[in-house]
Amino acid sequence: MSTRPLSSSSPGSLPDALEEAQFRARMARLGTEPQSRRRRPRDLGRRGFRLGWKGWLVVDSLIVLLVVAAVVAWPPIQACRHQDKTTGFYAGDSVDKCIRRGIAERINRADQRLKALVRNAGR
Repeated sequence: MSTRPLSSSSPGSLPDALEEAQFRARMARLGTEPQSRRRRPRDLGRRGFRLGWKGWLVVDSLIVLLVVAAVVAWPPIQACRHQDKTTGFYAGDSVDKCIRRGIAERINRADQRLKALVRNAGR
């Protein structure tokens, strides 16, 4: 840190623009210029992937939706594939119908559990 005074003349003798320029020059030498004004040469060509909070909200919502869909759909898919390999299906039944039926059962069971939680919430 320098021990010399900030300005060798009195504060009112220099015009404001010159004082501002000297101040910014001192700050640039010290490296305390704000990040918004400072540009690094390596960052000039690269902007990066930027989204606002609404964009990230959409991305996060899609991730949660995909995870929930995988949790709901994966067990019936695996069970129906296993049944197809081991015992097979009745006439008129297929893997697709089995999967749809399994997913509908899981969604119905989750709906019933949520309803039960809401009914018992006041007790």
